[in-house]
Amino acid sequence: MKPDPSSWDQLPIGLFAFNLDGHIVSYNDSFLDLLGIVPPFNLALDRFTSSSFDLASAIRRVLNGETIRLAGWYQAPNRQPRFIRTTMSPSFQTDGQVDGGVGVIEDTTEQRRYEERMEHLSSLDPLTELFNRKKVGDVLTSAVQDTVDTKAPAAVIMLDIDYFKLVNDTFGHPTGDLVLRSIAQLLRRNIRKTDSIGRWGGEEFLIVAPQSTLTDGIQLADKLRQKINDEPFGPVPHVTCSFGVSSLDGGKTVEQALQDADEALYVAKNLGRNQVSSKR
Repeated sequence: MKPDPSSWDQLPIGLFAFNLDGHIVSYNDSFLDLLGIVPPFNLALDRFTSSSFDLASAIRRVLNGETIRLAGWYQAPNRQPRFIRTTMSPSFQTDGQVDGGVGVIEDTTEQRRYEERMEHLSSLDPLTELFNRKKVGDVLTSAVQDTVDTKAPAAVIMLDIDYFKLVNDTFGHPTGDLVLRSIAQLLRRNIRKTDSIGRWGGEEFLIVAPQSTLTDGIQLADKLRQKINDEPFGPVPHVTCSFGVSSLDGGKTVEQALQDADEALYVAKNLGRNQVSSKR
């Protein structure tokens, strides 16, 4: 039995009921407001859909006896996108046969934005505000899969601040933190929007550059090396970095790409630091 909608309009959440044809037969004012529609309107549920919020497909499962929970971004005409959550369950006749369904729909945009903000913060290194090791590692894993799927190249750049312990010992750890933050900002400003960068270790950073050959990666690394070399960092007059570059072509695994970049970085340091070395 479907609920009587006469008392629904005082509620802040949207309530609705639909029949076996997937047409809404009862609703309250909040339902109309959340979906941004004004009567008269087409009451078919297939109108209220987006790539991430598809009532049309969900209704078919409800009419097969399932209870469905759905959440996603939905944009009503002339409205800002809203994050909508809904729960729908079948309704039954006295003989136990499904005769439609009922649903609850609510706007949880602010909650979703808070969740996204927390997810974003959990992926950042608190000192440099770059990706943390786990997040940039996840990016690298995705890049490896992309090279398999699309055959497009990608470059991996590992860099390390030269003689960073000497900076801390000479100028103190607060100044060392300043150098780390400043280099992080410089690196972020000078890579493409499609590139990703994270703090890989204490004074070590990792850059993943999709759609980049090994030569592209070497050129980017040398540009970054020169900018760091030319930049004063507060009371520290001169800081340099060494770079190791590898590529993701040839079906390399994450471990192989990281090992190649690390070995190239080791070579750059052995050659006198403030250099770029690479390993295919």
